[in-house]
Amino acid sequence: MPNYCKFCFKKIEDYSLFSFIHKKNNLCESCFSKMKAKFIKFKIGNTNGTALYEYSDVLKELIYKFKGCYDYELNDVFMSRYMRYLRVKYYDFYIVYVPSFHIDDERRGFNHVRAIFSNLKLKELDVLSKESPHKQSDQSLKNRSNIKDVIAIDQKISLKGKKILLVDDIMTTGSTLLASIDLLRKQGAKKIEVLVIAKTKKK
Repeated sequence: MPNYCKFCFKKIEDYSLFSFIHKKNNLCESCFSKMKAKFIKFKIGNTNGTALYEYSDVLKELIYKFKGCYDYELNDVFMSRYMRYLRVKYYDFYIVYVPSFHIDDERRGFNHVRAIFSNLKLKELDVLSKESPHKQSDQSLKNRSNIKDVIAIDQKISLKGKKILLVDDIMTTGSTLLASIDLLRKQGAKKIEVLVIAKTKKK
């Protein structure tokens, strides 16, 4: 049965070695090349981070279709080509999802960050929660730091000795990630690294 690109819906005519190994290819070469993975290394405080992509118009459209239009089928297109590499790189880490407000998840029908990163099939810890609908994209740069007041951590879950992979879809100012890192450190995490799908350009 032929594969069809989940972005442009065209039949995938690909005879590359990747397609031979990965029978369930979900993006055609044209759409994949437009995404331009860069594996951008960055620091957020003293924590190392990696962004798979720079936030471009193509990524913006793809994430909007997935997150804003509730197209769950797109959950695996962001990392499919790099899944094996990422599983090896973070094999001994526990995934912790940057939290979203539960009412937003209920309206969408899924947690968008979990839908993407659960494809890595790593161990997970549900330790962070968002207590109110503080949407960062609606806030001024000055008010974005207030996110620390609406994120909570489950005190009953010990992180002592654990390596944590903190994941999110888009990094802009990094305020949410910083607040989450601070809570995870106070809870005893041995090591923390950040992995995001896309990072916006510095203005």
